[in-house]
Amino acid sequence: MNSPLVSVCIVTFNHEKYIRDCIMSVVEQANDVDIEILVGDDQSADETQGIMESLAREFPDLVSYRRNPMRLGPAGNYQSLIAASRGSLIAHLDGDDLWNPGKLLAQVAALNGHEDCPAVYTNAITVNDAGAPVGLFNNPQPERISLDALLARGNFLCHSSILYRATLKDEIMALSPPFVDYRIHMLCALSGNLAYLNEALVVYRVNSLGSVLIHQNENIREQYWEALTAIPRDCVSEKALASGITEFGRSVFFASLKKGDASLLSRWVPKVLSATPDGRLRTLFLMILAIVRVGMTESYAAIRSRISAASPRVLYWR
Repeated sequence: MNSPLVSVCIVTFNHEKYIRDCIMSVVEQANDVDIEILVGDDQSADETQGIMESLAREFPDLVSYRRNPMRLGPAGNYQSLIAASRGSLIAHLDGDDLWNPGKLLAQVAALNGHEDCPAVYTNAITVNDAGAPVGLFNNPQPERISLDALLARGNFLCHSSILYRATLKDEIMALSPPFVDYRIHMLCALSGNLAYLNEALVVYRVNSLGSVLIHQNENIREQYWEALTAIPRDCVSEKALASGITEFGRSVFFASLKKGDASLLSRWVPKVLSATPDGRLRTLFLMILAIVRVGMTESYAAIRSRISAASPRVLYWR
């Protein structure tokens, strides 16, 4: 059996409302690119299994469905799929998101035209749980994104848009779960500048019923911090590291405001400061400056109201 060009790895858990649309959006890509579709079901308790078994019968040459015998978690589920992948390129898609026509074709062309790029991403249209448009995932981005830029600005990339070279497969398999997608993006960026297509070729669902971000917020914060601090110091500039840690500290500040939980600050601020022992005062200053810029004296509700009024159609403005 010939290997496909692209292995599409779809992780799903309790996605009965979305999984058919997700799969069909990828099946359409087969008209443009030679693909295989690998779906990992992490012990869904709804009708996801029945829907997927039906789709696997309908598209036996494209869709390979596997239900994990035990819960692996999002990262473990994803690793089980890439371990089975055969393509020279690997794409990730969450089971509650979907792709727009031409997504893979445009990305394959981008990688073929730039052999130095290890991965390519795209913008996305964001929708709510009912599928109604919310806005864009990003404002316009540069066509090339360095490791320093990714570290300094935080995780602004849409994971369901990623297409990367399978030469990175072993490195991703070597990561110990659980881990967040930011860890994968940084690992890719260690191999070269990332390519970015500003066209919205993904439909990203915000806060769907099965969203990991809704149900595991503090766990995600821990995993994000691990991704942030796992990059070898000699691979990034001190300025980028300080900026990345500052951005994380600012996010903790607003999380504490939203939850009314001062313990978040007492738990995280010492970690944030100790992560840059040679620039502790600089990092603290940058954290304070970043907070002041968006209105440290405003209540969280007031800040949210002002931001929403300024850009009601943009979810993630960077």
